Amino acid sequence: MLTENKIKEEISLAYVLAVAAIKKFSTEITRVDNDSVDATIKYSGYLDENSTLYSPEIKLQLKATSKPTIHGDQIHFALPIKNYNDLRARSGTPRLLVVLCLCDSSDEWLMHSPDKLILKRCAYFINLRNYPDSENETSVTIKIPTTNLFSPEQVYELMLKTSKEEEL
Repeated sequence: MLTENKIKEEISLAYVLAVAAIKKFSTEITRVDNDSVDATIKYSGYLDENSTLYSPEIKLQLKATSKPTIHGDQIHFALPIKNYNDLRARSGTPRLLVVLCLCDSSDEWLMHSPDKLILKRCAYFINLRNYPDSENETSVTIKIPTTNLFSPEQVYELMLKTSKEEEL
């Protein structure tokens, strides 16, 4: 039987798979997460006529919460220090933190009928590359702008920037 946290993990992965697939990107699931990477979104070939990278990819650290802390236009999320340090390090492949915000009640996370499948709420992303060192020992509160919606359109734009070797 899955714990509530494992269910959240599975739903966040399903969210990413669906968002990437609708824009024709593949997703590779990381079997052993030693490097704060749960999944990688990939494209095969040149994404655009102006792309400079062949087969761009973005690595993701997935988190989920049913009790998001929202202050104004930001989501505050306590990220474990190990993940924080891994995600802010320089890397040849962009790395993003993706936080899925679910409803408080697990009965509302997913709705199903013969003509639709609805996953309530959405995910947000942030690039922590070059964030400063932290003296915290357990976690760092990350402030994610609500404009950083992890949507199909936004994922396409992130992949396009990656393919052009632009900063995310």
